[in-house]
Amino acid sequence: MNFRILVLAAVAIFATSIDSTWAADAAAGEAKSKICATCHGRSGISTAPNFPNLAGQKSVYVAQQLRMFRSGERKSEQMNIIAKPLSDQDIDNLAAYFESLKPGGS
Repeated sequence: MNFRILVLAAVAIFATSIDSTWAADAAAGEAKSKICATCHGRSGISTAPNFPNLAGQKSVYVAQQLRMFRSGERKSEQMNIIAKPLSDQDIDNLAAYFESLKPGGS
């Protein structure tokens, strides 16, 4: 009986740690990314040297950064404002979309 409880606990811990971007919708992320294009480019390649390229970035990283901007943990006057209204699903979708783009932008 104790073994069964241990297995169930391990499964529960694993299930809660699975990356939520697996359920993300890159097409929805593309639709949401229009505001991102101003600085990060339509194909995820930055329009200026002080903005990072997002094309090909790992979705876990992009999602983490957006959540940090949204919470204010990471400071950027522009990004804090842009990320504030994003839902968790919006963030996961955006992250999946940018990961799906070719890093070279073509």
